Amino acid sequence: MKNIHKKISYSLVFVFLLGLVTFSCEDDDSIPRRGKPELTVMSNSVTVTEGETAVFNIDVEFAVSEKIDIRVDILDDEGNPVVTANPTDGDATTGNGFYDRIQFEDVEVPYPTWFESGWFEYGYLGGTGYVASFPPFTESIELNIETIQDFIPENTKTVNLRLTSTSLMAATISEDISVTINDFVGNDLVARLNWAGDYLESSADPCDIDNGLDLDLELIFGGAYIQTSYNDCPEELTILGSDADGTYIIDASFWTANGNSSSDNSNVPASLDFMKAGVFVESVDLSSLFPLNDGGLNDGNGNAITSFTVEKTGNTYTITDSNNTQIAQGRFADHRMSLKEKKALKNK
Repeated sequence: MKNIHKKISYSLVFVFLLGLVTFSCEDDDSIPRRGKPELTVMSNSVTVTEGETAVFNIDVEFAVSEKIDIRVDILDDEGNPVVTANPTDGDATTGNGFYDRIQFEDVEVPYPTWFESGWFEYGYLGGTGYVASFPPFTESIELNIETIQDFIPENTKTVNLRLTSTSLMAATISEDISVTINDFVGNDLVARLNWAGDYLESSADPCDIDNGLDLDLELIFGGAYIQTSYNDCPEELTILGSDADGTYIIDASFWTANGNSSSDNSNVPASLDFMKAGVFVESVDLSSLFPLNDGGLNDGNGNAITSFTVEKTGNTYTITDSNNTQIAQGRFADHRMSLKEKKALKNK
């Protein structure tokens, strides 16, 4: 009988101790771990179309009770971080002063720059980088890199970035990522009338609708004006891919000089751009049609207007000027010149 009691006592002690161990483990699991978790990018390359957001999923080794910051650098062709902010009024060696964000051609990083985030005080690092912040107890991260949609047909582009941390940040990471960007090919035709610059004798802004110049765009279909652009600079009209097929007329005109003139009777430096995203961008110089001192239509110059014809068939647009010269045709075509070659050609 005594042995039975001993066995029962030993069993109760074992169960009690097991309960303490289990309770202790459960308590440990509820306490945030100390140290720095390692951040791991699940896929280092993402492919998107212009205008889309590239999303990088990042695994957090374990949750911590502090916010997690990641430094994001855009890299140049040699793999070096590029400047993301420039001082406009301040000391470039201390970070004191206001800093302008650099605008990039292909991407926009939707996080504060190194200066804006407040990390600059921990050391001058060349004015590069952004800081993406995520809340305490984060277990997984989505890092976003936005891409910029434009009209210019280009080959596929790749933007490389680097994700790092510093000794003061709550997690560790050191990985390179890349965003491959394919052209966006649109179905709409955009006509944009541009004029600007410092060419007026007066101090007026050429784009000031009341004191500068007034240029207009009008869209005609079936003998009716279906769209006008009168109060912007630049003026802009759009024929949608879903609009009816047929013949459209675009009138570009100089309405009034508002009393502005030039000593040498220079022309208004106006141009009309025809753009189909990812297919073509064609610009027509209209300056010879608009001598500034002759004024516009409302000033008695009846010649201050020209017309373009757009034949729309599905998503194909054939554009001709008033002399029946073809300006552009909206079929997609491969472009053999790379963006790098084009930049080199333009900078000659």
